[in-house]
Amino acid sequence: MKKADSSLLSTIKKYNRPLASLKLAVFIILSIAVITAVGTFVEAKYDAYAARKLVYDTWFMYTIMGLLVINLLAVMLDRFPWRKRHAAFVLAHIGIIILLAGAYLTMEFGLDGSMRVGIGETNNFVQTSETDLVVYTSFDGDRYSKTLEQEVDFFRNPPSEKKPYVIPAYEGEIRIVDYKKYVIPSKKVLPGDDGKNGAGLRFQLQNPNVNVIEWLVQKKPNNLTSHNFGPAQIHLGPAPEKPRGANEIFLTPEKDGLRYVVFQKDSEKPLKKGFVKEGDVFDPGFKMALSFRVLRYLPTAKEDWDIQTLERPTPMTTAAIKIIFDGKENWVLLNDMVKLFTTNSVYLLTYGNRRIDIGFPLKLNKFQVSHYQGTMRAMAYESLVQVPDLGEHVISMNEPLKYKGLTIYQASFQEDNGQPVASVFSVNHDPGRFLKYLGSLIISLGTILLMWFKHLDFKIARKSQKNDDGVNS
Repeated sequence: MKKADSSLLSTIKKYNRPLASLKLAVFIILSIAVITAVGTFVEAKYDAYAARKLVYDTWFMYTIMGLLVINLLAVMLDRFPWRKRHAAFVLAHIGIIILLAGAYLTMEFGLDGSMRVGIGETNNFVQTSETDLVVYTSFDGDRYSKTLEQEVDFFRNPPSEKKPYVIPAYEGEIRIVDYKKYVIPSKKVLPGDDGKNGAGLRFQLQNPNVNVIEWLVQKKPNNLTSHNFGPAQIHLGPAPEKPRGANEIFLTPEKDGLRYVVFQKDSEKPLKKGFVKEGDVFDPGFKMALSFRVLRYLPTAKEDWDIQTLERPTPMTTAAIKIIFDGKENWVLLNDMVKLFTTNSVYLLTYGNRRIDIGFPLKLNKFQVSHYQGTMRAMAYESLVQVPDLGEHVISMNEPLKYKGLTIYQASFQEDNGQPVASVFSVNHDPGRFLKYLGSLIISLGTILLMWFKHLDFKIARKSQKNDDGVNS
């Protein structure tokens, strides 16, 4: 090395020394240990999503990781020019940096979400943990245009009455004034605005073996909303002129009550017709001897939520935001929507997880689940799916499907009345995977070289000891 180059290198090393210091390395290691411990505690108390939001996906975690990369580079520079015996040390440090680069690529450009596919159904959208607010606007009540789509992170930046999240509208503004991480919702039905909301009906179907109490609420006037309880279907809305080959009760809202018509599965004419008001009971005439009672009738009704706030998540909890528009309050659950009316316009606001099109449809042809003997606890389950260009493929708990850069894992399933109705997949795209494998390989190579050099030192030391013993003797 020339004298000028040697002088420059010495100068660089002088200024580089604080970054390559052992004290900084110890600080970084201790910081990572503390952050990891806190993350483990948060995940145990809440869930993995909370740990990522509050601990791992934060500025202080990124700062420590950045300092780690700087420290590794500085230590390598401090040993420059490298000798043959530095190979293990250099490889180990380069491997760690490549590993961190892979993790960064995965975090920035990867995909990690879930996909629900009903049995016999097709889906091509993955739901991720990121949340978006979307607002559609209509001036005629039918044709909506998207006027806002915005990513929001209320988990870390919750709105409040003093610092609301404001969405400008053509008439007034939508203000989001509260956010609850974990709530258990229960639906309630309130009187709506005349001419804007449809009707609401709370009914009871009863016989010695059946007791069904439900709400039916029209999304808007003259819409048809239904409840299927198996042997028959209850509809709130306009009745058809002819039977449709099923046991059905149609209740058409009028100002003071409901005009009903009953159709029987095997009949070509209406079985019964009549008019009922709140509190009235009638016999539909079905063979199963049911009585139909009108418990509550609202000519105009709207749905809202009562929420119970919890400190920790459970399988029953979800998140919710509270909005104020035109002086009225509404709670909107995660992956739910609300309609807001003014004199001249209608706004449809949705708050939900982001949905990403994976570019091909995934159809669930069949789902199988086996249980531990004598219990209903699932032991194993698998999905027979169909994808384009590949045909049918089985995805099980230990055998994911790899297709077009995605890895699709069998995650869980959904049941209704003890029977599986849908399969839930975990969909993953990891662009940093190659770098993670490469970094791990280089670290392993460095470790092997380190052990080899240690072995070489041991052999040289033993040979030197023998020579010294021979000379002394």
